[in-house]
Amino acid sequence: MIEELIREMEEKIDGDDFEEAEENCIYQIEKDNLGISAVEPLLLLMERHPLSDFGMPGAIVHYVEQFYKKGYEDLLIASVTRRPTLHTVWMINRIKNAGENSEKYEKILSDILEKQEVEREIKDSVKEFLTK
Repeated sequence: MIEELIREMEEKIDGDDFEEAEENCIYQIEKDNLGISAVEPLLLLMERHPLSDFGMPGAIVHYVEQFYKKGYEDLLIASVTRRPTLHTVWMINRIKNAGENSEKYEKILSDILEKQEVEREIKDSVKEFLTK
């Protein structure tokens, strides 16, 4: 079921009707009571589209952040370590700014700057987060 919803969002990614598709799919995920099991597939979607706009913060972030301090952080760290995206580094920064273990999240962000394969736009975002 989650795969179908992810595919539905992916078909609309970067299109004018993505936000509506994203909201509809997240609604269905909530209705199906998928809980934290949906977080990793949603992060993997972001990884496949590192420069895409998922909203500020967007339906996906609203959904996954409900699992803050319930396992979400580890899933997000794994995602950012595998493949940082504009959106996931922003999400790491939100956790860093919450104040708990901020040094840990600052290190995760600074490590991204060392990765050759990461797009300049993502590194620029990271630099901005690290100067605040």
